[in-house]
Amino acid sequence: MNNALTFDRFSSKWLIPVGVLSVPYWLWFGLFVGVGSTEIMFYVVVVALCFISYRTRQLTLGFLPLYIYLICYSSLKVLHRTDFFSIHNEDLYLLEKKLFGIGEGVSRMIPCEHLNANSSTLMDVISGSFYITWMPFPFIFGFILFFSNRKKLLFDFWMSFLIANILGFIGYIIYPAAPPWYYLEYGAQIIHNAPPSAAGLARFDQIIGLDLYQNMYSQSTNTFGAMPSMHAAFPLILSYYSFKYKNKWLSTLFVISMISIWFGAIYSNHHYILDVLAGISCGIIGILLTESWVNGKFAPLWYKKTVNYLLSDPKT
Repeated sequence: MNNALTFDRFSSKWLIPVGVLSVPYWLWFGLFVGVGSTEIMFYVVVVALCFISYRTRQLTLGFLPLYIYLICYSSLKVLHRTDFFSIHNEDLYLLEKKLFGIGEGVSRMIPCEHLNANSSTLMDVISGSFYITWMPFPFIFGFILFFSNRKKLLFDFWMSFLIANILGFIGYIIYPAAPPWYYLEYGAQIIHNAPPSAAGLARFDQIIGLDLYQNMYSQSTNTFGAMPSMHAAFPLILSYYSFKYKNKWLSTLFVISMISIWFGAIYSNHHYILDVLAGISCGIIGILLTESWVNGKFAPLWYKKTVNYLLSDPKT
């Protein structure tokens, strides 16, 4: 579909929804989460994109599921003030050791421990170089899809991303879990205000001489959000949609990144194999729901209207 539409910058069809949605946004962050420069800048950028031009408005719609994800992720800070569910720590460590442990008896170790006991500069570089790509690569791919006029695929990509993350956020809430580095550092005790850690990724920081991961994890919103590993879900979704885009070079790069991130999650002590498997499951479910329901033959009306707008061209 390639309908032509007139760009009416301040149409009530856009002013009213933006105004209405602004109210809960500011109430939520102002009263519960907290307002900082990030929340203000995010709002200003998104609203500006809605009204600058026809193309930026399309860009806003195409990336809309991502914006919803970012709002949800920032809201995870609220979890630090709640204590509805018990934090899983030692039980998760023992289950990992039982299922995937290496060695026998008292010398039996979880894979994280074994890998760190046999760490190398090469593995530090591989895990550190690719682990950071969990967000830049999806962004880059999103812009490639937008500017190559594959806007429907773009929206499906971000919808799958959002659905997988909603599943992940539910997991964080009902099954708060400590990462491996936490148990190895603090043992079975639960310290609710324990600061996040770069863990094994700190070795990569030392290699490059920059506090890349140290600074990144100092801004983390949830120390006890290891299960599921969304770092495992992101590159899976990215690889799947790169195959749909049919670019073998991008697909090869993203598959290499996916495998390296899965390895790095365990090697860096940030996730158990159980976390990674749960994250992969979230990614698969996100893809299946997007492909079978959101854009399938039972596609809801809002999806059809959004895609039609994305595929339209402005009148000149």
